[in-house]
Amino acid sequence: MRKLVSSLGVFILFIVFSVVFYISTTHKQQQVNKLQITQIEKQIALDLPLLDLSNELLKHSGNKAALQHYIQTVNAQIQGTGIQVISIVPKHEFNLSLKANEFIRKLNSNNSVVFIVLSLKQAYFSADVVTIYILLFGVSVLLMFMMKQSITYQKNKKLGTEQDSIAPEEKSLTLVIDLKSKTLSNSYYPEQQVALANKPLCFYLALVEFCTNNPEVKLNHNKNVPEELLELANKYFYRLVELGHTIRKRPNFNNSLEKTLSEIRAALDDVLNDCPEQKELYYPPKAFGEGSRSRMHSYGLVNVSQGNIEIIGK
Repeated sequence: MRKLVSSLGVFILFIVFSVVFYISTTHKQQQVNKLQITQIEKQIALDLPLLDLSNELLKHSGNKAALQHYIQTVNAQIQGTGIQVISIVPKHEFNLSLKANEFIRKLNSNNSVVFIVLSLKQAYFSADVVTIYILLFGVSVLLMFMMKQSITYQKNKKLGTEQDSIAPEEKSLTLVIDLKSKTLSNSYYPEQQVALANKPLCFYLALVEFCTNNPEVKLNHNKNVPEELLELANKYFYRLVELGHTIRKRPNFNNSLEKTLSEIRAALDDVLNDCPEQKELYYPPKAFGEGSRSRMHSYGLVNVSQGNIEIIGK
C-alpha cells in the first residue's frame, strides 16, 4: 500500500511539473514565433517593391521563377525556426486552400494587397525536451523521497516528544545506589543525588540484599543484627575500600542501629520526596507507639522485591 501511495505521489508530482513546463515552454515559444513572424513580414514588406509580382491593372503576369528564388532565399535565412514561407501571392491570384499548419499574413503595397502564406512546423518532443522530462521525473522521485523522509522524521520526533512528555510517575521508578559516589538517587530525577555516610550506606545495601533473599525473616530492634546481614554489610564496606574511598576503620554495624536506620530514612526521604507512594518498597519501617520496640516490630524491607534497585559499583 505504501509503495502504491509513493508511486502515485511520484506520478502526480511528475504530471504537475510536466504541465507547468509544457505551459511555460509553449508560451515562450509562441512569443518567439510571433517575433520571428513579425520580422519576416517586415523583411518581405521592405523587399516587396523589388519583387516582380503580377499586376492585374497593368496586365503584367510577373516573374514566377524570380519570386520562387526569393522565397527560397528567405527560407534559407529562417531555417531552424520551424517557420517557412510557402508563397507570396497578390490578392487577385489568391485561391489557395490552407493546410492545418499554414496561415496567412496580409501586406498592403501602394498598388495592391499581397498575401504571405506561411507554415509553422515545430516538433515539441525534441531531444532537449525529452531530456528535461527525464530530469523532471528524477526530481519528482527525489522530492517524494525527501517528503517521505520528512514525514517519517516528524512522526518519530512527535512520538519521541510524546514519550518524553509522559509523566515520570507513569514509568517504573528505579532506586539508584552508587557505591562510587556514595549517593542515592532515583530514575525519575537522576540529577538529584543524596550523599550517604559509609555505615548507613553499607548497612542499607546489606539490608536490601538480605531482605530480598530472606523475605520471611523478622528483624527486631531488641535482637542483635543477624550474622548474615552483618557479613553483607562488611562485604559492601570492603567494596568501598576497593573503590578507593578513604576509611579509617570498619564500623560496628551492631551499634547505634536506630541512628543508622534514621540516617537511611532521612536519605530516602530526600530521594523519594516527589514519589511518597514508593517509600513502602524501600523504606525501613519505623517503630510507633508504646512497646514499639517489641518483637512484633521489624525494620526489614518486606516489599523490596517488588521494587527496582540498581547498584552501581557493586
